[in-house]
Amino acid sequence: MTTVAAAAGGDFFKRLGVLAQACTGARAQGRTRLHRNSHRAGTCEGTFWRSTTRQEVQRIIRAAQRYELHGRKPGRRNGPLGSIALEILALFGNLVSFKTGRLDPSLDWIMDKLKRSRDAVVRALKALRDHGFLDWLRRFEPTPNEGRGPQVRQVSNAYRLFAPKRA
Repeated sequence: MTTVAAAAGGDFFKRLGVLAQACTGARAQGRTRLHRNSHRAGTCEGTFWRSTTRQEVQRIIRAAQRYELHGRKPGRRNGPLGSIALEILALFGNLVSFKTGRLDPSLDWIMDKLKRSRDAVVRALKALRDHGFLDWLRRFEPTPNEGRGPQVRQVSNAYRLFAPKRA
């Protein structure tokens, strides 16, 4: 039997065992994927977050606004950050705990508060990170589920505000 005939009849993949292996994968069992470079929630935030003041947060927001105006090209609506990124930065400025620096809103919560789409929020967060105004840690926590493999789920990211030197 040729490979073309076997592939057309479906025997080719059955003989190789590809379908059997695909059915036993992580998605077939209903587990969620764990993102690369994720940290266990509650173990790494102490060194990541730092205390801040209201004046420092306002300075970061003003620096981002100036950076946005300075980087805008003639005839363009937005600069390198975008208006949604400035909205997110202002929201984070109101959310941050000044004593501990804790800042960990979920993506769905940010979307709900700003009335923006997931794609717009994700692109704005990426722009803030790329230009040095924001950094975050991906986090996970263990679940009580039993079964093969790591039983964990992603939780909200831990965010940290910055003022880059060029701004």
